[in-house]
This record gives sequence, C-alpha cells and structure tokens, in this order.
Amino acid sequence: MMRTFVQQMGLFVCRSCAGSNAGRQVISAGCFRVGIPVTRRAGYRGNTAWQKLLDSERRRWQRASAKYQGLVTTLEKRLGYMHEHYSNLEAKGMIRYDDYTYFEENGCIYRCKQNTGEDSLEVLLSSEDVGLGDYEIQKIRVSPKQKFMAVTLKGYEREESTCIVVKLDSGAQVTHCIENVFSCEWATDSVLLHTRQANLQCRQVYRIDFTNASGAAELVYTENDPRFFVDLYCTRDKRFLTINSNSKSTTEVWLLDNSCPLEPPVLVEKRVPGVIYYIEHSNGCLYMLCHDGGATEYKLLKASVSSQMKRWDPVYEVQEGTKLVDMEILKDHCVLFLKNHNQLFLEVIGLPSGAVIQSVMLPAWACALEPDHQPEYGAGTFSFSISSPVHPPVHCRYSLRTNELSVDAGHSSKGMQQFCSLRLEAKSKDGTMVPLTLFYKEGSKEMKQRPLLIHVYGAYGMDLNMSFKVEKQMLVEDGWILAYCHVRGGGELGFKWHKEGILDKKHNGLEDLRSCISLLHSLGYSQAQYTAVEAASAGGVLAGALCNSSPHLIQAVLLEAPFLDVLNTMMDVSLPLTIEEQEEWGNPLFNEKYHKYIKNYCPYQNIKPQSSPSVLITAYENDQRVAIKGLVGYITKLRKAAKDFCHKSRISESRIPHIYLDVQPGGSHCDSLSWEDLQKKVATHLAFLHGELNQDVPHGRRS
Repeated sequence: MMRTFVQQMGLFVCRSCAGSNAGRQVISAGCFRVGIPVTRRAGYRGNTAWQKLLDSERRRWQRASAKYQGLVTTLEKRLGYMHEHYSNLEAKGMIRYDDYTYFEENGCIYRCKQNTGEDSLEVLLSSEDVGLGDYEIQKIRVSPKQKFMAVTLKGYEREESTCIVVKLDSGAQVTHCIENVFSCEWATDSVLLHTRQANLQCRQVYRIDFTNASGAAELVYTENDPRFFVDLYCTRDKRFLTINSNSKSTTEVWLLDNSCPLEPPVLVEKRVPGVIYYIEHSNGCLYMLCHDGGATEYKLLKASVSSQMKRWDPVYEVQEGTKLVDMEILKDHCVLFLKNHNQLFLEVIGLPSGAVIQSVMLPAWACALEPDHQPEYGAGTFSFSISSPVHPPVHCRYSLRTNELSVDAGHSSKGMQQFCSLRLEAKSKDGTMVPLTLFYKEGSKEMKQRPLLIHVYGAYGMDLNMSFKVEKQMLVEDGWILAYCHVRGGGELGFKWHKEGILDKKHNGLEDLRSCISLLHSLGYSQAQYTAVEAASAGGVLAGALCNSSPHLIQAVLLEAPFLDVLNTMMDVSLPLTIEEQEEWGNPLFNEKYHKYIKNYCPYQNIKPQSSPSVLITAYENDQRVAIKGLVGYITKLRKAAKDFCHKSRISESRIPHIYLDVQPGGSHCDSLSWEDLQKKVATHLAFLHGELNQDVPHGRRS
C-alpha cells in the first residue's frame, strides 16, 4: 500500500511505543500511507556523575518488583500461550518483483521464485554478513531489475541506521556499507539515493552511481531550516523519486525523474506556511494530496506532468468531520481509507475523474487498519487487515473489477462474540463532545466493581494505537474494561481536532480526558479506586497533568518513556528537536504567553503535596527522544511531594503511594524488543496494575 504519510514525511516509528509490533520487521515497499508526523523528542545521555542515582533507582525497583514475581510468571505464561495461538496472524512483510518474492525472517533476508517452494530459496543477507551485533531490519529496497538490494539496519543503541548494499547478480555479495542513513530509494538499477541522519535530524540527500568506479556519494539536496526533516519516496509506478522536506505544518517536495536520475531535482510547489502536501504519479498525471492549513481536510488534486505543474485541478475532497487514514493509488483507481465518528470505511474513486465508484463500511468493531505491503501497481485487487485491541487481525480483499469486499472466512471467530465494543461521547468543559471507545466482556460481575484501564495520547495529530494486542484481549477476558479517550490534540477527527489541542489550547486535551473518565464513572463503568491510566511518550503530558489536577479520579498510572518536563525541554534550543516542536507546544523561551501557559499544565512544574495515584514509569537510559535526566528529576520530586503530604496530613507512611522508576538499558523507547523481552515487560506492567487496583488473576486460564 501507499507508505504511510508518517513514513513518507520521514517520520518514523510511532512515539507511542513500538511494543505492538515487536518481533515483526515491516518491509516497506516504496509507497506511502496517511498520518501526521511522528515527533522525535529531544534526549540526554547520562554521565558517570549521576550513574549512582540510576543504579539506586534500579535497586529500588528490583526490591519493589520482587513482590510481583509470582504474578509476573503467571502472566508471562498466559501471554506466551496467547502469542503462540495468534502468531500465525502476524503480517509477513514481502516484496514481489517479477518472479521473485523477498522476505525477512529472524534477522535474515531471503528470496525465492514464486510457486517453486523452498527449492529456489536464496539467503541474500544474514547476521554474519553484517557484523553489527543486535539490529532490526528497517527497510528493504530492491533495484528495478533486481541487480542490487539496499537494506537499512538499526542497532538498539542508536537512532541512525546503516545501509547495506548487496549485489544480487553476483552471488549476493555485500558491496557497500553506508553509515547514518534514514531512508534510501533506487532511481535506476545502478543509482541509489539516500538521506543522512545525525542527532535526530535529517536534512541532506546523497546520490551514489554504482557505475562510477569510485562509488562516491554526491550531495543532491540540503535543507537548511532546522524545523524540517527530509525523506525520500518512490512513486508507486516507479516513475519519480520525491524528496520530501517537512516540518510539523509545512511541506516542500522536489521531483527527480528516474529516467534521468543524474539531473537536478525539480521543485513541485514552494512551501507555504500551514500547507502540507504529498505527491504521487499515475498515467502521466501528478496527484497532490493537499491540506491548505484551514479547517478543511485533505483534497486530491492533479496536474499534467507536461504542463510543468502550473495548473492543479480538483479530483476529490475529504468531507468535513471525516479523517483520511490511508490512501492508495493503483493506476486507474484511488482507494481511500476513511474514518467518520471512529467508524472505518473505504471509498474507491476512478482516476482521473475522481468519481466515487464504491463506498464500503468496514465491520463496526474495526478500529485499526494495516494495508498489504505491496500490491501490484496495476492489480485488480488490494488487500488489508483490520483489527481492534481485542480482535485479532482479519484479512480483507477488495476487487476493483467486481467492486466487492471479501472478508477472510477462515479467521477464527471463536470467543470473539464475548467481547463488546461501545462508542460513547463525553461532554468536555467547553461543551465539545469527545469520542470514547470502550471494550468489555459480558459477565456476572457488576460493572462498577470492575477494573478500568484508560488510554490517552492527544498530541501531534496522531490517533491512539488501537491495533490488536494479546495483553489487551487477556485483560478484557479477565473482566477489565478498556477505554480509549480520543481527546483533542490527537487526529481522530481530523486537522481541526488536532489544532484544538495544541499551543495555547493544550488544556482542552486535559479537560477532555477528565470528562471522559468522569462520564465512565457516572455511567457505572468502574470507579476511581479501580481506575488506572496508561500512556506513552507525549501522552505522558496529559496523564501527568491529570495526576496533578484530578488525582481523585484514578488509582494508578502506567507510563512508558513519558514526556513530562515540557517547559524546561522547550526552553533548551540546544536540544535537537526543540525548535522543530515549537509548532506543537509553543516557544516559551521568547514568548511570555507560552511560558506561562506551559508552566500552568506542565506535569513536572505542577507537582504538589496531595493524595496521589501510584506511578510506574519505564525509562530508557540512552533515550534521545525522552530524556532520562528529566524523568529522574520528576520521580524524585513526586516522591517528596507524596511524602510531604503524608507528614502534613499525619497519614501513615505505609499509605504513601508507590512511585517507581524502571530504568531499562537501550537507546530509544521506539526500539522493537524481542518477544521474550516484551513479554516480560508487559507482564511486569500488568502485575503492577493488578497490585495497585487490588485485582486477582484467574489461575490456570489459558485464554
């Protein structure tokens, strides 16, 4: 499918955590998919001056977590069984070129001829060939005539990737190793373009001509503005390479014609503040998916390549209140995946007319969509999978010839009927109706007595991750209620929804979250003593602000590499991402209005002595996106406030809330983990929640 706009804009793995895809390597086949840029929060690398403090935190958590070990072991066994049960549903990334299929397995890359079985299987790259230690495969790019293959590999201790070039027509021989690469694309069978990443920034594009004996990299493009991140994308028909320079709110695209790849790139449209656009090509027309910065959603425009892009004609416009989730161009058709009131549906339009051929609603329970890795450009069908946090992926196929959607009849629906999904709306403080998605299991236990786990993100225009996770299904099966709060600042209701929760409107997201929890309690879905909040990365802003402003609503908080020290981070322009993220948070260094506003909600700045929920924060020692130093400072300040409140209120110290920091090794909370490591981490998190909400785990249940 079209590579997500998250990927096309050069913007990476979701900050919310890579856990849901741990153990899988996504092979992106040179297409783009819709999304808002995933941000990259600035980081800090620890030094020996305070290494003892980190070691002290580790020992504290080791002692505290010892009481959970029996429960962790039980949960690990159940998660392991469920993982085995659903492992056959995991997407296998494959790239098809002519008669060959390329795929990755266990860190190695293979290819085989289609319909010949294992007899034609070739090992193209193995861990022994690379010599990089532990790594994950980011992307695979095969040159047009399969003469070369370029693979980007990422180690667990650094953000930058290494690009390995393999010559395929000479016995799969490694010929080049290019350091500090973010993305790469083949223009021809011998010309490779790649971006160079340093210090979480990517602003240069280089070209290597492998017919040149020197193999030297030539600079093709440089972006001088630190707000922008540069990425490469090859159009679905392989006609053009696009150089995409993107900030949080503005785009500029340059075209490189693959028929003459040594020529300089050509500008499509000069950047305009607030205007975001993406470029595709089909049948001699350029297609621009564009947002003009106003209250409207995306528009699809077209221009003839021969017209030198002087006139863009309208093709299709996404309706107000509808969110564009994904898009695919397949020669004479454009397939749009859309969301209205959190209900997924697809529309197929004809090209170049833009006439709607078919509109199809997807099943009501579907919350997440995963396109196939690479449908053929002129294919008559396309495939995708749908899922929810408690519903495993179901494979779907749409036929462009018959305009019919078929759903895999072979998927297991056993037990799925017991899971209920419900969509609600909570009225926020200003009267705005905020969507809520609820999952629970019918049972004899009264809803008010059940544990409730709240999920929130609310930043960067990103939707909450609602793809299938075995631990979510396990919780619901055990009687838990899961609630996903689609607050402002996220992207669930489109651009306007995002803009209503950024800069000096960040409080809207907090009010939305508070209203969602209050509504659930008022409707009899659990109560405060059985309620916990789970958030990751930028979602930590709202979760942390809720702890400060309304601690009476919740009993526990589970945070994964949370962004909690907004004010100090956004005042430090020496950090690599501060300038880039001013469009989301504001500039408190030179704008007193934003300084006061951020200080008013920043979780770190508003800690005070009061009755607080228990907290478990998982942090990563060398995380460049969320600084470990800030999290240590936050946890220290929070503990002191909790202790001061107990002393002031003459409460026994035994009633001081549990406040833990689990310091993990590694370089980024965005890194994928092995299934075994992920399983242990998830089991530990669940054990903490069970303990704080006084919940028993059913023993012997195998889910």
